[in-house]
Amino acid sequence: MSSENELSEREKEILRLVATGASNKEIAQALYISPNTVKVHLRNIFAKIGVVSRTEATLYAIKIGLIPESVREEILINQSASSNRDTAADEPVTETRSSPIKGRGWVLLLVLLLIGLGFFRMRGINPGGVSPANSGQRWSQLADLPERVGGGVTERYEGYLYLFGGEKDGKLSGDVFAYDITQNLWEEKTAKPTFASDIQAGVLGEKIYLPGGKLADETITTLVEVYDPRNDLWELTTPLPVPLTGYGLAVFEGRLYLFGGWDGNSFRDEVWVFEPDAKEWMLQQKMPFARAFMAAAVLGNKIYLLGGESLDGVSDDCVAFYPNREKDDPTAWEQKPTLPRGRKNLRAAVLADGVYVAGGVNQIDQPITDILRFNESSGIWEVLEPPPLLVSADTALAASQTRLHFLGGTLGMRTVAYHQAYQALYTVVLPAVSR
Repeated sequence: MSSENELSEREKEILRLVATGASNKEIAQALYISPNTVKVHLRNIFAKIGVVSRTEATLYAIKIGLIPESVREEILINQSASSNRDTAADEPVTETRSSPIKGRGWVLLLVLLLIGLGFFRMRGINPGGVSPANSGQRWSQLADLPERVGGGVTERYEGYLYLFGGEKDGKLSGDVFAYDITQNLWEEKTAKPTFASDIQAGVLGEKIYLPGGKLADETITTLVEVYDPRNDLWELTTPLPVPLTGYGLAVFEGRLYLFGGWDGNSFRDEVWVFEPDAKEWMLQQKMPFARAFMAAAVLGNKIYLLGGESLDGVSDDCVAFYPNREKDDPTAWEQKPTLPRGRKNLRAAVLADGVYVAGGVNQIDQPITDILRFNESSGIWEVLEPPPLLVSADTALAASQTRLHFLGGTLGMRTVAYHQAYQALYTVVLPAVSR
């Protein structure tokens, strides 16, 4: 077979998607290209690597390390289960040369490969060679979520990442999972009392606040639920002044800032502030726009508001809000370089001087898979190298120390339990010098 170096980055991306079991149509939607273009790419890929089926292509992707070792068994099982499907719509190859292994031989090969992978794993051996931690690559696979979930919301408290709610195969969930960053272990916690979507979370003091959201019956709620991670308990606090979902949420100098949102009938333009001591919501001011389904992130003395949706459609806007400036000061709102394209329902996180954006959908609800970083010093949006596994529109995003964590999501019609991490920063340790 030809060397994988002959494959372009686009071809490698398509090969990774093929290995996850995605159809030509799903690949086209994920990459914003036509199904015919996908077929052309696949013909070229198959010719370059010398294979004639998607299963062979999957095995090749595993061989050259495009597929992480931690999910190889699941991918192989999925490929085996789907090997009898009608290939007319998916297979790009029109030539009829015979494959070295036919029919039941593939099943035997897959079984033997699964047994071999299991043997290596029991003995702590990585059959893919060098582990991600030693390979110099930025992406790594961490402990999967205890359950498959998409659209969850995250927050960090002390040495843990908390994942709240989300959906399982289209149904709302109240599950709460805590990830021990040091031990790479997940724990299940007391479920969120009210199942709601399109919410955000923020830490005030030693509590995590989760306001509003949309319930299973499409009702927008004013409830504000508060989670105590030290005691694994839930309580209620002062409800929102108006029912809201799809708002932007940020914690700044001990107060909770809630931007815009959707009330079930219209987009909102208020900035509400919650004082934890007084347990009171106050109207800080109005935004220059009415918008919902945006992301918010604190960097330095400002809060970034990114993307979202309004009456004008999906936005590529990037605006910085300065909470300490007077509400009638026009400089409290500052326009920043726009996103490369509009997206709503996106996630944002901050590490060092960078704002990272992932997930979301475009104007016609197609998922956006690229991961962005805004370099504040240069004012430029940068695209991160793609992950081993596709980051879906509803993958949860969290930052801890030097890494970004991508949790769960929905691929096709199925939620997943994937947990990927991106090494955004590197720590350099200098030796101490004594005299």
